[in-house]
Amino acid sequence: MRLDDLVQEHYERMSASDRRVWQYICRHKEECRKMTLHELADACEVSHTTVSRFLQLIGMDGYNDFKAFLKWDSFRPPVFNERSIEENSFNLNRTISSIQQADCSELFYRMEHARGIYAYGSGAVQKSAAKAMKGYLLLAKKLLHVIEGAEERIMAMQQMSEGDVVFLFSLSGNNSAMNEYARKLKDSGMYLTAICQDGANELSKLCHFCLPFFTQKIDIDSHGLSFHSSAGMLLIAEILMLKYTAYQTARHRGALSLE
Repeated sequence: MRLDDLVQEHYERMSASDRRVWQYICRHKEECRKMTLHELADACEVSHTTVSRFLQLIGMDGYNDFKAFLKWDSFRPPVFNERSIEENSFNLNRTISSIQQADCSELFYRMEHARGIYAYGSGAVQKSAAKAMKGYLLLAKKLLHVIEGAEERIMAMQQMSEGDVVFLFSLSGNNSAMNEYARKLKDSGMYLTAICQDGANELSKLCHFCLPFFTQKIDIDSHGLSFHSSAGMLLIAEILMLKYTAYQTARHRGALSLE
C-alpha cells in the first residue's frame, strides 16, 4: 500500500497539526527521504511528538517505517524496452555493412606513405576505441600513436609531419574541442579520418574521410539514465585492420607479379 492510501484511510481522524505534517510531506517527499525525525518536525514547524503521533495514526511502527514507505513511493518501474536490443543489433549490422562497402584505398595509400599515424578520442570510450585500433594495426605491422590528453595533443602536433594520418574518434561529431583540434590539424596538412556517428555533423565535414557508425539513444530506466551504444567504433577499428591487411596483401601480390 502506498503512503497516500494510508493517509486517506485515516484522514477524517487527523487533527489540524497532523494535516499540516501531511501537507508538508506531500510537497517535499524527496527532501523528506533525507530528513531525520527532528528535521522533519522543524520543517513542519511542529514538535517531534506531533510527527510521531501522525505516523502512529496512519499505522507506522516508527520513523524507519515511514522512510521505507517514502522510498517505495519514489520507486518507478524500469522503462527499458527490450526492442532496444534488436535495434542495437540492427545498427551494428548497418555499421559492419557500411565499413565493408567503404572505399578505403585513399586512406590506406596515405597510411602506407605517412611518416606517422595518430589517433585521438574525445572521451573515455573513444580513447578506448583508439587504443583498440592501435592493437589491431600492430597486427598489420603499423604503429599508431594514441594521443591521450590536451597537453599531449600539443606535443603530438609538434612531432607530426605534413601528410601524417590522424584518426579522430567522436560520438556525436559535434564536440567543440575536438573540432577545433581537427581544424588545426587540417591547416597543418594532416590527412584526417573521422570515426563518428552517422549523420550531418561538423567533424565529418572537417575531415578528408569519414567512417560512420550507427547508434541511437537507449533508455535504461525511468530516472533518465541512458546511453548511446559505442560498439560501432570498435567494430570499425577491427574491420579496418582486416581491410588494410587485404590491401597490403593485394599490393604485395601485385609487386610479385611485376617481377
